[in-house]
Amino acid sequence: MRTTQPLLQHMRHSQILERLNSGEILSITELAREWDIQTKTIQRDFKKLMEGSYGVVRADDGKRFKISQKRITTKDASTAIKMLDSLSQDIGGEFYTKAQIALNKLQGHIESPFYTRIDVEDISEKMELIEQLEVAIAEQKMVSFKYRKWYALDDIKTHENVKPYKIIIFDGFFYLFCQVKDYYPKFYLKEISDLVVSEQTFEHREEVLISMQKAQDIWFDPAKVAFEVILYLDSVARVYFERKPLKSQFLKKYDNGTGEITIYITNKEEAFSILKKWLPHIKIVEPVDLQKEFESMLATY
Repeated sequence: MRTTQPLLQHMRHSQILERLNSGEILSITELAREWDIQTKTIQRDFKKLMEGSYGVVRADDGKRFKISQKRITTKDASTAIKMLDSLSQDIGGEFYTKAQIALNKLQGHIESPFYTRIDVEDISEKMELIEQLEVAIAEQKMVSFKYRKWYALDDIKTHENVKPYKIIIFDGFFYLFCQVKDYYPKFYLKEISDLVVSEQTFEHREEVLISMQKAQDIWFDPAKVAFEVILYLDSVARVYFERKPLKSQFLKKYDNGTGEITIYITNKEEAFSILKKWLPHIKIVEPVDLQKEFESMLATY
């Protein structure tokens, strides 16, 4: 398997904009170190992006870069609130009730033109737990809790000195993404109980959060080095990956309507999840051994 290779200019621009739009404030020095390229190259990237209509501006310290808040207009905010209202309604339960209180503070009366159907589980029964975790994550405090695995319901284990990073949602399920010693497990939120927030603090590792933001799905592993995967798309699949790109994907289009996308993953299951959703319209071009492993798995079905 190939490790991460130097990114082409359009791929760098795509990743920079994606990360800025997700709220990150980026540094030329840090990006140059992360991508193992010269700082002058990153400086030219930001110069071009600032000249475009992307809203890229210098941060308050004058050294880093961010997305200008001026791009977030009142109309944009109003539309976003209506979409959030529709999303919370689909989740339902106490979550929707509490979301409505917050949303109505932002916008008096919501008459939404949106109907949003998302497959997200109802976690209303865990709102108190979520509020505890919200404090622990914000204040970077360690936690302990009991956890029951779905495949061993009588096996309840206590986890201590857990460093909570984020509450994450993948495929409609809520997880606690955290650090336990040198591992980065994702605990299914509904199976966590008896949470205790300690006074012992820790520091979030920035590279771990970046790995999370680049993840394709729940299988990502910040402890591993990302490697390149190239996927072939037939004409049926290509249009959907154009409409809704994967994280940091680079799409190469062919005249016959097919295409190839390049992504970076840390766990082979990230690629396998994509293949399972899009069979028979997709396959792995590189690494070849990964495609062979997937075909062997299918042969046992």
